Amino acid sequence: MSITIPTKREKCIGAMLATAIGDALGWPNEPRSKNRAKKPKVHDFFVEWTRSCRQPRWHDERIFPGEYSDDTQLTLSVARSIIMGDWETFFAEKELPFWLKYERGGGRALLKAARSIAEEKVLPWQSTSPQEYLNAGGNGAAMRILPHVIAYANKPDKTALISDIIRNTIITHGHPRAILGATCYAYALDFILRKETVLEYGELVAAVIDGKDYWGTFPSSEFFKDWFGKVKQYSTFDYVQEWDSNYNHMIRQLEFISTSLKKGLMLEDAKVMDSLGCYSSVNGAGDVAVLTAIYFASRYATNPVLGIKTPAGSFGIDTDTIASITGGLLGMLCGINWIPPEWKMVQDYQCLVQIVEILLSENKKETTKTEVSVVKSKNDNWSISPIGMMRLLETRQARNGNHGIVVIKKWMTALGQTIYAKEFQPFEVEPHNRQDDSQTCLVLYQRASMTESTQRIAGNQQPTGGDNAQKQIAVRNTEEKFILDAGIIKKLLDNSTFNKAITMGKVLKIIRELIESDKSLVEIAKQFKVNEEMVALIKKCIK
Repeated sequence: MSITIPTKREKCIGAMLATAIGDALGWPNEPRSKNRAKKPKVHDFFVEWTRSCRQPRWHDERIFPGEYSDDTQLTLSVARSIIMGDWETFFAEKELPFWLKYERGGGRALLKAARSIAEEKVLPWQSTSPQEYLNAGGNGAAMRILPHVIAYANKPDKTALISDIIRNTIITHGHPRAILGATCYAYALDFILRKETVLEYGELVAAVIDGKDYWGTFPSSEFFKDWFGKVKQYSTFDYVQEWDSNYNHMIRQLEFISTSLKKGLMLEDAKVMDSLGCYSSVNGAGDVAVLTAIYFASRYATNPVLGIKTPAGSFGIDTDTIASITGGLLGMLCGINWIPPEWKMVQDYQCLVQIVEILLSENKKETTKTEVSVVKSKNDNWSISPIGMMRLLETRQARNGNHGIVVIKKWMTALGQTIYAKEFQPFEVEPHNRQDDSQTCLVLYQRASMTESTQRIAGNQQPTGGDNAQKQIAVRNTEEKFILDAGIIKKLLDNSTFNKAITMGKVLKIIRELIESDKSLVEIAKQFKVNEEMVALIKKCIK
């Protein structure tokens, strides 16, 4: 039986889609995902789950089936940067700072680098204390470099490709483990992309070992002169020696993978992952993630679905990134026809395909302009952002305890990526509208605004007559608020009846009755078993 080799276009689209699929499948199971479910079940399909988020304030966020994390977010950021031209500048100055507004699950080094650029206007390696940067060896660089490989699909130049990968990596990560992981992954992707015959069992590992002089050579070109000068000045270790040590370790691990694959049916994934460092303290390192992905892509080359599911559901490892990188390799190998229908529900499916088409085009900017103009012609509600035009799709809220709410706004870029930007809104504190502007009042309780009430009427009721509907809206047109300023607080505390005979909980219940009901003071006093004077005193605070 003959096997059809996917075209370059199909390979690149498959790689991009499977990158996002692996990310979305693995994210709920990742140790740092902050999944509210302590022991999430492993599924063959995308699931909805709840994530405990720290930024901008602690809140629970619903993650819908198929939504991806920072791995795919930054892959698309790199893709946009390449499309824009002068990708280094655009990625560092536009994409990374803006990513802070919508990041999902970003690692320490990535967040620190983005903040360094956003707040200090300097790349991490150019700062006055880059020691932490030089120790950043995580997989946050490797996970995002796929677009570079796709951009070089029609102009084979391994040396230039590897140079771009290093230039991208050192924007955020300085340790050799991060750089070598990224270059090794890029080389593996490029090898599969240009492979025009059936990939033999174990051939990928052998090819990566054979290509070690491309991906493993220390960057010595003139471009990296300033960077390496800073490295030598501030590094707490011999950088070249550390590079060589990590490079040699990766070669040994690749040889271990090659030997392991020969065991066939006797092979145990968990033992291999353990030997590769997936369960160790460095399980998030760039080399660990890439080597593990090469193993899975080699073992499951004929079964890409199982090849992605296995790392995505392997608790204790960096599930989302390893599954994502594995997906990149298997997608590049197998194209798109193998993807199950339920996996095509991954977030931004059409956007991922479109991005690849643009990366493969000869004139990326013109192609992008054409695509964007078509989209914009269908909707004129667009806003300007540092990364291009976006439009607001919806807004929802998540509570931050008793302190306020986190407003989550869902946006869509002109090329179809959806992002969730958040901002914290404390429960309302506003200046009291009096002659003394120095006074401050606290709004504890208020009736719904006219807009909110009108929406509620429209959604829940169908008024039988126009006059009746107008009356309903008119009643709600005036907001009523319970307002405390310093003077009123003093009067309340000085009142012996208020100070001794009522709890705060009862006060809040009385406030709600006064604002929402039409009951008299006598009725409310009787309901809460307090005297009428007390209710009258509280009512004075309602404006």
